[in-house]
Amino acid sequence: MKITAPKFAATLALASLFALSACSKDDAAAPAAETPASAAKKTDNPVEAVNSVMAKLKANDLAGVAALMLPPAKLDELRTKWTKEKTENPASAEDKAKFAEQMAKFTASDAETALYAELEPLLVKFDTEMAPQLPMMVGMGQGFAMQAINENKDMNEAQKKQATETLGALAGWAQTAKFGDRELAKKGIAVAVKTARDLNLKTLDEVEALDFDGLLGKAGIVFGGIKNVAALYGIDMDASLASAKTSLVSQEGDAAKVATTYNFLGKQITNETDLVQVEGRWYGKESLDAVFEAMAGGDEPEVADGADGETEAEEEAALAD
Repeated sequence: MKITAPKFAATLALASLFALSACSKDDAAAPAAETPASAAKKTDNPVEAVNSVMAKLKANDLAGVAALMLPPAKLDELRTKWTKEKTENPASAEDKAKFAEQMAKFTASDAETALYAELEPLLVKFDTEMAPQLPMMVGMGQGFAMQAINENKDMNEAQKKQATETLGALAGWAQTAKFGDRELAKKGIAVAVKTARDLNLKTLDEVEALDFDGLLGKAGIVFGGIKNVAALYGIDMDASLASAKTSLVSQEGDAAKVATTYNFLGKQITNETDLVQVEGRWYGKESLDAVFEAMAGGDEPEVADGADGETEAEEEAALAD
């Protein structure tokens, strides 16, 4: 499956529906992309490489994240793929009409009132049908997820421990989150509307006119909105990023391991990241490469880490390409 220009644009529109809480800045311009020189300086040691990526995530600078996580040659490849994808898979008339309709809906002068009127019946349904069953649903979901984690052969024990702790924190949060709260819903809608307006995209033609870095800039606006909505409901991703403490676990040759400990929903969670060095810069071995690839129009990523018979040496060679 490929993410085409219209599909990505639709994703932006849908994400805007759930994103938001008034952004602290009125200026919604995308931050300048990280230059190869500045990115190289920030990734010349493994600990600083991890810290720099987290700082960019906190700033909603996805173009900067890409520059820090992907070798320059790979980033240039994705820019070329995005341009090719736009040319070979242009938006259909139906896609254009649907996108324009959604953006007009979210940017209308009465958008907040109209959207809440649509949402209110769903909140009533949640209160009467879903809320009483929520504890049971959360418990069952947690049980299934725990089983999947324990049986996952691609995860080591440290990864399973982190996943289990994160799952437990999320399950506890879900039991008490105020999903049916009307005031929170109104605030969320207000941020969704602001995010849609900040995107400043009325048509798919405007989306297809973006270069890849411009596309990442728009995605960063949506990412910021999503973080703000999550914070409304008790998941403060920026606070988690700000609380993170990193340390070098091991380093040998072109391989390193960095531990990151952060607070998440009242729990202290530690994650270990494996990094590889390519031309003097450090990159996460399991980076967001596949995510950026999908945004540029690449194929849906295959299962990694041995499932396709690829060796570690082959994985590192692919990262360097």
